Amino acid sequence: MLEAGFLKGVYDSLAGFPVLQAAVGALIVIFGLRLMLKADKAKDAAAAPAAPAGATLAAPDGAMHLQGTVAYVDMTREIRDILRECVELQRRIAECVRIMREETRKQTEILERIEREQDVQGRTRHP
Repeated sequence: MLEAGFLKGVYDSLAGFPVLQAAVGALIVIFGLRLMLKADKAKDAAAAPAAPAGATLAAPDGAMHLQGTVAYVDMTREIRDILRECVELQRRIAECVRIMREETRKQTEILERIEREQDVQGRTRHP
């Protein structure tokens, strides 16, 4: 699984990019809403079946419990799949952050070279 150092590195990388922070937050909200909607649908699907006409209150309703257990297992699997998707998205985001850092370093190096060259040219023009 992911190490705490890796997540700390991703967090530190995101600190300089507020737009990326907002995008990650939006993804988390979307996946949270998706989970809530799926849970709501599963709850509706797992509603208790109508009791037979001759059933008494003491009659066991094992079918309802079985259906609830099956729904629980299905929801657990869906949550696991969604978490896998989240991990994959986090990996992609981390890769984007890494690329953005590299490009930022390259641009910074270019700007530093330009500044040094301008300093050198400024010294030669004004002795």
